[in-house]
This record gives sequence, C-alpha cells and structure tokens, in this order.
Amino acid sequence: MSCKSGKDAGTLYSVIGIAHSNKTGAIVYSDSEKVYRIAGLRRWDTIYEGKKVKLKGNFRFVDVEAIHSKNTSNASSPVLKNLAYQDYPKYYSVTNATWELYTPD
Repeated sequence: MSCKSGKDAGTLYSVIGIAHSNKTGAIVYSDSEKVYRIAGLRRWDTIYEGKKVKLKGNFRFVDVEAIHSKNTSNASSPVLKNLAYQDYPKYYSVTNATWELYTPD
C-alpha cells in the first residue's frame, strides 16, 4: 500500500526509515538519524505509524535556526516561531511525497 502528499520544489530522493507522528506532523526518522517531515501530512495512518517505510519525493534541507537568525524581521511570524522551537531544528522537508511499507528484498 502506498500514498501521496502535496507538491513543491526540491531534489528527488528516496529514504528508508521509521514513520512517526508528533506535534510538528508526520515524520520519517532514518537510520542515519536524519529527520524527514512530510509536507501537508499531520499524522500517519495506523498501518504506517512506528513501521519502516520507503519515502520518495522532493527533499529540501531546512535549517530553522539559520533561517530564524537571518530573518529577525519574521520573528513575529507564528509559523517561523513554532518551527524555531520544534524538536527538529534541522530536517528535510519532503514534498510531492509517496510512501509505502518497506519490505527488504
């Protein structure tokens, strides 16, 4: 079973990791300890939550701390302020995402 999220720009990649839902939305946490946040997806369906998934899409690196320090004029933005204090200050935003349960060959 697989699904798809919204579209945007970035570099097309794929990654394998564990699906988790948290306060910032649906994420995939890879074995290399990188975090991938799926744009537009608030939480995983129960068939994916806590399971290994293969995630494909357009990946764009986001460094919230750097953005926050450079854009002090946007410091009052609720979205930027929320991102600045989230659990993952550096992550990959994944747009045009597709995912499926991962089963090794």
